[in-house]
Amino acid sequence: MTVLKVRNVETYYGAIMALRGVSIDVEQGEIVTILGANGAGKTTLMKTIAGLMDPEKGNLALMGNDITGLEPDKIVRQGLALVPEGREVFPYLTIDENLRMGAFTRSDSIADDLELVYSYFPILKERAKQSAGYLSGGQQQMLAIGRGLMARPKLMLLDEPSLGLSPLLTQEIFDIIGRLNKEQGVTMLIVEQNAHIALETAHKGYVLEMGRIVMAGPAKELQDSPDIQEFYLGKSDAGERGQKRWKRRKTWR
Repeated sequence: MTVLKVRNVETYYGAIMALRGVSIDVEQGEIVTILGANGAGKTTLMKTIAGLMDPEKGNLALMGNDITGLEPDKIVRQGLALVPEGREVFPYLTIDENLRMGAFTRSDSIADDLELVYSYFPILKERAKQSAGYLSGGQQQMLAIGRGLMARPKLMLLDEPSLGLSPLLTQEIFDIIGRLNKEQGVTMLIVEQNAHIALETAHKGYVLEMGRIVMAGPAKELQDSPDIQEFYLGKSDAGERGQKRWKRRKTWR
């Protein structure tokens, strides 16, 4: 089943077109990654999906329901959870209170979900009554992901989950992301600059450049692509052929 369908979306910052006819699909149970350099339009795409920005053209559907132009709270109630860039936890609330805030749309018992979150992030349980502002960057990222899980989302958006984290913490976060997908079936769309770990974790990916999708395919195929190896994985021995193809594609645009 297609959880998210984005078709020919154009989004502007004033007179500047930030997304140029973007189309992507996320199927149930998938991890999909969006790769791209700074300024490529990745965060704009996430904000457009989450209803924080309105597209000028195109449409978006979540679980088959049109969410184009809906207010963010209504999109959340339809099953979307955003883990924003920079975490944005509530620093003066406790960890437990932050997690409960993630379940604000629910009226049923959340006890089992709290225990589930704590089972994946035991450090949060140890410090549950502590203010979130005292957590390290990695722990705040864990809290932001846990808060998103509390909504029981049909789709979770993660915007730059490795931002500001050490390689060791980045690996830990992505290991947990992979476990949540495999063990709990959480469907995820991830924007990430660390192409290596994103493609290791994802099922498929899209490459966004200057607001356009320029490559798409299964994660393994993208990993093996000379273009990706040269420009995103930092492998200088990927060969001149990939570099020439990349330059030709720039010329075609």
